Amino acid sequence: PMIKPLLYANGGPIIMIQVENEYGSFGCDHNYISDLANYFQEFFGPDIIYFTTDGPGGYKCGSLPGTEPLFTTIDFGVGSDAAADFAKLRIFQPHGPSVNSEFYTGWLDHWKHGHSKRAADKLGVSLDELLALNASVNLYMWHGGTNFGLSSGAQYRNGLIANPTSYDYDAPQSEWGDVKLDKYWAIRNVTEKYFPGNKMPVPQDSKNLGGISVKLRLTGLLVDQIGPK
Repeated sequence: PMIKPLLYANGGPIIMIQVENEYGSFGCDHNYISDLANYFQEFFGPDIIYFTTDGPGGYKCGSLPGTEPLFTTIDFGVGSDAAADFAKLRIFQPHGPSVNSEFYTGWLDHWKHGHSKRAADKLGVSLDELLALNASVNLYMWHGGTNFGLSSGAQYRNGLIANPTSYDYDAPQSEWGDVKLDKYWAIRNVTEKYFPGNKMPVPQDSKNLGGISVKLRLTGLLVDQIGPK
């Protein structure tokens, strides 16, 4: 595999590989999880941490409790009860560090709904609660992005809820690269509390192309491009 030279054991920066993502939210086949973990080991060997990620209700089906080398992590966002959620995680992952591998800094957008928002002050409070528990945290997302083409996907919650191509996510750094300073400082102020002297640089806003106009013309309808059902 192309990433094998980049593993930590080979002198690279990659310390963990995620085997599945929130599988416990919709499936419950431990043989599948086990086979997947074995498949990864065939390619990358034993010198890497393999892990799964699930929300607080998905551990039973999304993880392999007590099984080496598959490590169980959690995901949740602003406003969650970190201590209670990690207590649930410990039932399935009794040893090792407490890891939130997807700490949501914002949320997804959906068609027919407004832009999702998460308040900066509440983001800071939730991050503080996590670090006070000595948890390891991955910010999801730090930088917003874009789903190209028809790859934006959807969720199913009492019906299909489609996502737009924008994945701005109300992240600290926007889809187009500008910095949301309220969120940036909320995160930086908390991290400096636990890691004094380790100051994050302030990213600069991207250069925009102000004053440019683009003329669009109709070339076809989306439904015409999809073809027959």
